[in-house]
Amino acid sequence: MGLVERARARSTHGTGIDLREWPPAPAVTTPITFLLVGRMLHHKGVVEYVEAARRIKATHPEVRFLLLGGLDSNPSAISETQVVAWVNENIVEWPGHVPVRPWLAQASVFVLPSYYREGLPRSTQEAMAMARPVITTDAVGCRDTTVDGENGFLVPVRDVDALEAAMRRFIVEPALIEPMGLASRRLAEQRFDVRLINASMLESMGI
Repeated sequence: MGLVERARARSTHGTGIDLREWPPAPAVTTPITFLLVGRMLHHKGVVEYVEAARRIKATHPEVRFLLLGGLDSNPSAISETQVVAWVNENIVEWPGHVPVRPWLAQASVFVLPSYYREGLPRSTQEAMAMARPVITTDAVGCRDTTVDGENGFLVPVRDVDALEAAMRRFIVEPALIEPMGLASRRLAEQRFDVRLINASMLESMGI
């Protein structure tokens, strides 16, 4: 016998977020601004993000690339020296570990090119709630936040060329930003609303 009766079992999209705390923000198209939020770890795809940014900056110097997150002691961490070097090259802006909401309000597109082990990334859920298109990898967890071509684009893990191409789509077609952002909000309301998830959990427990 299982721990839960089959008829009462429920599958949820993680634990959800309070959508009231992450209201939609107006679309940003000038300048086009990309945002990655995460600890400074290689497996978050930070290096791929910066390399794609470097290439795009060569032809579109006006595009902004934001990098939010603190340093880490993990063996796969990226050093402060390296991050500061990217800032000094004018590739990314790095405010460090700061509240995310004001920076999401400045962003056109949220990017998370993570390799693996994300579960359902909370940072992506928050970006979707604020009506931001998403570029993420076709990896476990990450792919569950994005319908390719509807609210953003899925790219292969560690593929800088594909990541760059997805970013450039928004640069050459800025009209994609608002409708894809609205699609993100709809998906967040359908999948990640903590009130709906909690209600489903309580129902499955017979409460």
